[in-house]
Amino acid sequence: MRFSYRSIFYASLALFFFAGCTLPAIAQKSFLKSSEASVGVIGEFTSNVSGNGITLDTTKAAGGQASFRHSYHWWLGFEGSYNYTRYNEYYSSKPYSIQHNTHEMAADYLVTTPVSPFGFKPYAEGGLSVIVFSPSLNGGQNVAWQGEPGVNFGAGFDHPLLTPYFGIRIGYRGVYYKAPDFNLTTLKTGASRLTSEPLAGFYVRF
Repeated sequence: MRFSYRSIFYASLALFFFAGCTLPAIAQKSFLKSSEASVGVIGEFTSNVSGNGITLDTTKAAGGQASFRHSYHWWLGFEGSYNYTRYNEYYSSKPYSIQHNTHEMAADYLVTTPVSPFGFKPYAEGGLSVIVFSPSLNGGQNVAWQGEPGVNFGAGFDHPLLTPYFGIRIGYRGVYYKAPDFNLTTLKTGASRLTSEPLAGFYVRF
């Protein structure tokens, strides 16, 4: 039996909506109270940088994000998230690109505002990220993996769909970190760059 990406998407959406309708009642007396889980699709747009006579260009990409939020108060909480993308780095010092899987783990403080009359609940966040560049098997050119710390910031809004416990999330996060060189002098720009990550997804509130 063959499944299309569209059928998988709609099945996942139905499952997430069902969880949003049933799990909150179970979670009210558990550690999940005042918490949220979300999944979404992200874009990856990274600025080009130069240094040490080397120019680094990066391809655009799309990936996925999973996150967990917990609120201490109605306005203050934290978020832990994981992002995955794959893209290519083009160094002017090399005739070929380096393709890698990118894993980003982030921990953020989260500030939210009261829900507006139209149902939108804005949020802002800021914190630290760890970005791991893991070269792919065929396009990684046998370079070593590398990890870099980063600083991130972002904002967006939630909007419920049919029930207060399930809805959509639209947002943006920027991550500022040192460009990878995979521990090779010939790839070292010494420059830092900004990656912009627009997000669209769904959340379940417990």
